[in-house]
Amino acid sequence: MVGLHLLLGLALAIVQCYGESLYKNPSYTPKERAKDLLELMTWEEKVGQLGGARRLFSRVNDKLSFNETAVGITLKTQNGQIGFGSQLNYASEVLPVANQVRSAQINNTRLGIPFITVTDSVNGIYPTGGTLFPGTCAMGATWNIPLYQQAVAAIRDENLALGVKWVLSPEVDLARDPRNGRNGEMYGEDSYHVGEFATHYIKTMQEKDERGYVKVATTIKHFVYGQSSGGVNTASMHGGLNYIFNELGAPYIRAFRDANPLSLMVSYATVDQVPMSANKYMLRKILRGMMGFTGLIMSDAVAIPHLYSRSKVAKSAPDAALKALRAGLEHELDPSGNAAFPTLVDSVGDAEIAQMIDEAVKAILEIKFATGTFDLPLPSGHMLEKTLRSDRHLEINKNVSRESIVLLQNDGALPLSAKTKRIAVLGPYADVLNSGSYSATNASEHKYGNTIRSSLERKLGVRNVKYVAGVDVISTSKDTSRIPAAVAAAKSAGVAVVVVGSGWSGQDTSAVSVNRTDGEGYSHPDISFPGMQQQLLDAVLDAGVPAILVLSGAQTFLLNDSSKRSRAILTTLIQGEFTGDALAEILFGEVNPSGKLTMTFPEAQGAFPVAYDYFPSDEQGGFTGSGRFDWFWPQLTRYAPLRFGFGLSYTTFEFSAPAVAKNDNTTVAATVTVTNAGNITGKEVVQLYYRPAVTEIEFPVMRLIRFEKIELRPGESKQISLEVPIYDLGYFIDGEWHVEKGLYNLWVGSSSRTQDLAPLNITIT
Repeated sequence: MVGLHLLLGLALAIVQCYGESLYKNPSYTPKERAKDLLELMTWEEKVGQLGGARRLFSRVNDKLSFNETAVGITLKTQNGQIGFGSQLNYASEVLPVANQVRSAQINNTRLGIPFITVTDSVNGIYPTGGTLFPGTCAMGATWNIPLYQQAVAAIRDENLALGVKWVLSPEVDLARDPRNGRNGEMYGEDSYHVGEFATHYIKTMQEKDERGYVKVATTIKHFVYGQSSGGVNTASMHGGLNYIFNELGAPYIRAFRDANPLSLMVSYATVDQVPMSANKYMLRKILRGMMGFTGLIMSDAVAIPHLYSRSKVAKSAPDAALKALRAGLEHELDPSGNAAFPTLVDSVGDAEIAQMIDEAVKAILEIKFATGTFDLPLPSGHMLEKTLRSDRHLEINKNVSRESIVLLQNDGALPLSAKTKRIAVLGPYADVLNSGSYSATNASEHKYGNTIRSSLERKLGVRNVKYVAGVDVISTSKDTSRIPAAVAAAKSAGVAVVVVGSGWSGQDTSAVSVNRTDGEGYSHPDISFPGMQQQLLDAVLDAGVPAILVLSGAQTFLLNDSSKRSRAILTTLIQGEFTGDALAEILFGEVNPSGKLTMTFPEAQGAFPVAYDYFPSDEQGGFTGSGRFDWFWPQLTRYAPLRFGFGLSYTTFEFSAPAVAKNDNTTVAATVTVTNAGNITGKEVVQLYYRPAVTEIEFPVMRLIRFEKIELRPGESKQISLEVPIYDLGYFIDGEWHVEKGLYNLWVGSSSRTQDLAPLNITIT
């Protein structure tokens, strides 16, 4: 009897504290709370959860602008999530107004269902004022997973301080086409490397707090994409089931298994002639059924309207909405005010549609409950000020920047002598913080970071750095009138740093779209330097001035024979606020470069696909007896020298003969000793590649399976053992995992280049 009274008392206390609705009680699971809340919702409230107002704020006359009336109209029918809109706004301006919108939704609606705030988060937080990290491609070039986890944790915590509970990352598309303008948002061309970074991103971002709430939900994207026709962002794509499972889909499968991303975004691509936003086979049978994804599936921005406006596979917005819902889409991202899912409100009474909408609404409600969006207080201005750009975050950012720069060529010119007191800094990208189209735009202001020019001026003094742009950044400009002044500056200084590339201007925010040559919505029919940048570089080299070539931006450029006359070549990729400082440190030897390529550089305009892990049949023609190869014979072979995994150092690392052993027929371990044979401390990436000798379906010539970055002092040696479960050596055949028995070829070394690898074999029984 006493026990019964205690239970009744506890139940009464719960009702008094949380009301009668179970969904308000955080002691229940997200699934239980979502199920309870769903039963209380009207049809209109359910449909409203399928979208949101992603652009709360614009910027007018250099001030944050909030059109309360327009936003209110959107939120009447799309009230699942909100986003911040313009990157020009500052976090300190955004937070108080966003909090007003969030509070009004909780306090003034029938059930008090809160918005969840969702944003892109490539370089850091979306508005200006946070720590500006290098972009995804540069993060991947570090090959340093522990450092990357620190960076992701910093980005996560800054998002939390702004009230962001859901990010549209990580992007796990493979950067396998040099023409693709979105390569900067990708980690690289290799599915294992991408999967490794993506999995740690998801685990770190979705780490639980002390109360058990997921800190920030992630969105793995874009399923499935990376091989679109001509490198065009929204173009069609070819690829059979085996190719999708073993290449493009491999990072997803890894992440589903090891990290459980809470949501997934489908691509714009048309796959096997069916747009992904209406591809029921790919989403329900492959993604859900065979790959086992259990989270929310969302569209990309305006992708559902594309079904009737572009692809012509739907006749209207209501038709597109129904086809997308039936295919498996559960949430619509719409920054344009042209959403299709609100038309689903007209399907009231249709039992099939009602069931699918219930499943979709449960999916977003579970994310809201899992992240504490219902329960946790709104962020404060004090916490925002304390968190953004903290000393720890800035130090992590500096270290990422130092390790993301890749040294591609060096004839001994670098590091520069301490006696170097004057330098010419040339090229349109020398005075641009080329941080990519998804960075906080106002971060191009120098108070948020130094350009290469300003970093060198801080180091040597303004009077000792002569800056001449020489040419414009835009690809259509043919003006060469300033090149003679650039050459004269180089001759006067005696050494030149020439910074050329592709990206955007960064300074004049009103002309971002005009001055951009890379990023989403851009593709590259010509992979040379846009505009007259090659002419600038050639003129400096023709003058006989020692030149250091710096490549800016994510694009893999065509480095012709003229460019290779440069004394040294480095690539900074997508820059963060400390990339200029890190480059200056590397140029003068204060930091030893340790970045490695994650995208292979093509050798000619048409010499792609160029990724290192091609199929054996990609190189040879039918007349193999002649010893001839089809790959652009006789100019080129399939082997591109500036390939995946490559990057130089100022010191020399020596690898011992590797050894390989099995452990109880469950794992394979490759062991090698690495010695720093030079006279300065440096970092090296130990890489393990493999290939079964014989396979059921064609297998790449080699594939990365493990890597580890290490630091060694001069003369120091370290034994590294890279262990791989034998299960991981398998591959998919028609969606089923298969592990070969028999001989395996392995390679251990510092890159995928033949001269950097040592071969060894093992037999799996």
